[in-house]
Amino acid sequence: MNATAISMTIEQDFRNKFKGSGDLWERARKVSPSGIHHDVRRIVPFPVYIARANGCRKWDVDGNELLDLGHGHGSLILGHGHPEIVKALQEQVATVTHPAAPTALEVEWAENIVRLVPCADEVRFVMSGTEATMLAMRLARGHTGRPVIVRLNGHFHGWHDYALVGYMPPFALPMSNGVPNAISATVRPVPLHDLAALEEALKPRDVAAVILEADGPLGGTVPVVPGYLDGARALTQSYGTLLIFDEVVTGFRMAPGGAQAYFGVTPDLATFAKAIGGGVPSGAVAGRAEVMSDIAFRDDADWNRYGRVRHMGTFSGNPLSAAAGVVATRLLASGEIQDHAAAMATRLKDGFNGVFREERVSGCLYGARSTLRLIAGDDLPALHDPGEFTAAVPPLRLLENVRQPLLTKMQQAQLVEGLDFIGGTHGWTSAAMHEADVDEAVLRFARALRRVIGEGYLTRQQA
Repeated sequence: MNATAISMTIEQDFRNKFKGSGDLWERARKVSPSGIHHDVRRIVPFPVYIARANGCRKWDVDGNELLDLGHGHGSLILGHGHPEIVKALQEQVATVTHPAAPTALEVEWAENIVRLVPCADEVRFVMSGTEATMLAMRLARGHTGRPVIVRLNGHFHGWHDYALVGYMPPFALPMSNGVPNAISATVRPVPLHDLAALEEALKPRDVAAVILEADGPLGGTVPVVPGYLDGARALTQSYGTLLIFDEVVTGFRMAPGGAQAYFGVTPDLATFAKAIGGGVPSGAVAGRAEVMSDIAFRDDADWNRYGRVRHMGTFSGNPLSAAAGVVATRLLASGEIQDHAAAMATRLKDGFNGVFREERVSGCLYGARSTLRLIAGDDLPALHDPGEFTAAVPPLRLLENVRQPLLTKMQQAQLVEGLDFIGGTHGWTSAAMHEADVDEAVLRFARALRRVIGEGYLTRQQA
């Protein structure tokens, strides 16, 4: 019997288990496009609606418990409902939520970041990673007087217009309708980890900045090649170009000082979100004082009108985000939480890859530190060691990740078995996870994988 004929088994179990979510989605799609508010939350046949969460677990509207490997799209390295974050938010919401004026909390939050992040002489708060990369690009163009941003193919920098060129093949075209050609002309994509190509892109000396994810595109989906960051740093300095590390994922998660501290390469600017706010909406641009000072006012009317880089934002540095951010950056300062989360990720990778090996199917769980990437498919090599696997699989195939229709079935099966990855493939561990949680996640994944194999979407290799 072919996969099409029997594919209702997993899907029907999904529909039955998450009936309340299906009902909510029917309501949602009458008032919102596709019934969702983030493209990645699209799940076939419908998304799972969450009612509450604690630690590394969450419960949907039907009362089903899920082991959460999505952890707030990576923002919750402290886990759901960390008591110190909850206490800080409760106290702050009862005090003031929006004074339309600065508070002491934002000063303390910025001081914590400056202490920990190598490039951070000064900080400017925003409300998301997309806002952070948008401001960093504007700041680079304003500081250098140059119009072009160079970016690496496949790296993700949010959803504003300047971030949508070079994200997915064909890389010369924006990934979305609605991006003007004039924007595309100011963004120059270059191949992954190719220093010669990067230098060619810099030679016209019209490049304001090179922006990249230091651990590799899409949170390390293609691990960064040793020596590339040092090479990029040297080239940008040689051509008078700024280097921007997009640390929205890696910041305060990979290490207290982010990927720049972990890899030992210091950029001119860095962008942050996710972990910087302890799971509350927030973001920041940090960098060298010489560059950051272009945002500052001066006693000079001409500068303030024509020279200064402008930034506003109703909720930038708001007291709720700052209250959570102060606690999060304090708790993450020692590195112990990052090390624990990374240890849990290592245990999880060992467990998942052991399941792939035992079931004799092609797939791998890999990633740097506490970031996880899951890939599977009959076209992949039968390698289950993360280093060997990522070295053997071409970068574009890693970026393709799990292809359809396997992806849909894997995500459905994971959720039916009580395991939640973002998009079925991207995950993160947290301080709230312990060995028993990891071992349970491995068992749930094994059951999900067997369902997918049983329905013909993955083929066992000959023993």
